[in-house]
Amino acid sequence: MVAAACHFLSHKGVFITIQLLANLKLDKFIYGLIVVCAVAATAYCTWALDRGFDITDESYYLLLAKYADSQTLYISAQHWVTNWIWQAGGGSIVMFRAAGLLILTLSSTLLAFGTLTVCTPTGILEDNIRSKSLVTAGSIICALLYASTINLSPCYNLLASAGAYAATGLVLYASQQLKSIASNILYFLAGSAIGVEVLCKASSGISTLIILSILLSIFERSNVRKISGLLTLFLGVITFIIFALLSNTTISDAKHAIIEGMQLFRMVQVESIGHRLVRYVSQFGSNTIASMLDFAAPIMLFILFWLTRRPFLLKLGGAALVITLLFDDHFFGGWDNGRSLEAPSAIFILLIISIIFSRPLWNKNRKLIVLFSYLLVLPYSVAMGTGNTIFTQAIVSLSSWGTFVSILIIARYPKPYSKRPIMLIGLCFIVVVTFQVVTSGYRPYHISMPLVKQDMKFSIGSLGGVKVDPETFKFLADLEAAVKLCEIAPGSPFLGLYNIPGVALALQVAPVLTPWLNNSVQADFVLSRVHKDELKSVVVALNMSGTKNFPPYVRKVGT
Repeated sequence: MVAAACHFLSHKGVFITIQLLANLKLDKFIYGLIVVCAVAATAYCTWALDRGFDITDESYYLLLAKYADSQTLYISAQHWVTNWIWQAGGGSIVMFRAAGLLILTLSSTLLAFGTLTVCTPTGILEDNIRSKSLVTAGSIICALLYASTINLSPCYNLLASAGAYAATGLVLYASQQLKSIASNILYFLAGSAIGVEVLCKASSGISTLIILSILLSIFERSNVRKISGLLTLFLGVITFIIFALLSNTTISDAKHAIIEGMQLFRMVQVESIGHRLVRYVSQFGSNTIASMLDFAAPIMLFILFWLTRRPFLLKLGGAALVITLLFDDHFFGGWDNGRSLEAPSAIFILLIISIIFSRPLWNKNRKLIVLFSYLLVLPYSVAMGTGNTIFTQAIVSLSSWGTFVSILIIARYPKPYSKRPIMLIGLCFIVVVTFQVVTSGYRPYHISMPLVKQDMKFSIGSLGGVKVDPETFKFLADLEAAVKLCEIAPGSPFLGLYNIPGVALALQVAPVLTPWLNNSVQADFVLSRVHKDELKSVVVALNMSGTKNFPPYVRKVGT
């Protein structure tokens, strides 16, 4: 019922928008609506901070942040960073999520301002409040698309995205500074941001460092400043990594933990690097073709308009685009039975159309071609290394696309080209992303009921209160009763078999070596590395809905 109502409202909202466009000056209406979209996306994410309790992925991130000292098997050192954030938030789930929201908002703002600093001297933009607010709004909206997948607890994906945004903004801003001292300070800070990305997701951080180094070498004005900037950038990366390492562990312990953690990881992810890269290319190609087939009618009409300049073809293409978006469920965000929805294809096609229509703006400007190409590639750079489909993984890092499209909307185009088509297409892009964000709570990731039905507040020990659905409320109440009945002491060792780290949060116990156990092979691997004395009193949680193949230790003493 709720989904049907939202579907109706999304249709009605589009038609109201068209009607308003006919009665108001187009540019002022578009600028105002994009700012409203940014407010709506931010308001939704703020509203959702205390709703839902995911016992899988998000609980894994929370446990790493809370018990960072005892987690000694890892391939990502995200917990070195997230533990600082956890402590700053006072150990509250809601404050931890709020920190993620703040990090995404600030880093995407940095990206927008850095991009504007490079674009303004080219003459395509006016240096005024309207330009800054519009581009910042677009950047924030697309950054918050992250919330359509999972809540905003800082983790390797969120921090990798934010690190890439912040580093890009700082490098672009630094390249335009007249004083070398100021630019090098900014480059050092940018390197630190990449350091965060490297620690949280090494493949992503290395990829971003490479393409950002190329960007720096192109935009800096002299060879001396290029060399100095690159060295300072790398120094920032290395300095932050060493500081984070020595603040959390030792070099030998970290080396041992990563080697062991990689063995644990390979028990689930057996794909080689080469095969994974080939898969990325194959998936990107097949998904691109599928997306173009979904939007074949508007694409063909827009191509014909581009070739003939017949206005009626533009109108037909616009109508076909709106119809496709409305009736193929592209305005809905979230997840459906664990499958990603149509968001990537709609957003991707709108981006491609925007590129085509904006060609007169950038096709003769080398710097703009380089800058815009970087903004388009950045989400795939951040997605590098993922075991998921890269086409959909990129949606958690789309701030650069929002920045790019917003610039196209507000830019000054050479005569005799009309900017109206790109303004309307760009607006459509922003509106679709906004709807994807604010409707994602109706189909939340790994949570059975919509967030609007998560309205029963439950206090999870020292972690603070969250609002959950009745079934989850009962589940948490039963676990709370078990703590009292079994006299489970806070911080007791815990084994979750399998993929149920949220139980450890509810019981306020600490996972043994790692909270990430998905099968008996991994469990045997972990248990073989734990001293027997540590297992004399351990809390064991069994997920009976999955595999019943438990390790020998559990079969002997547990069941």
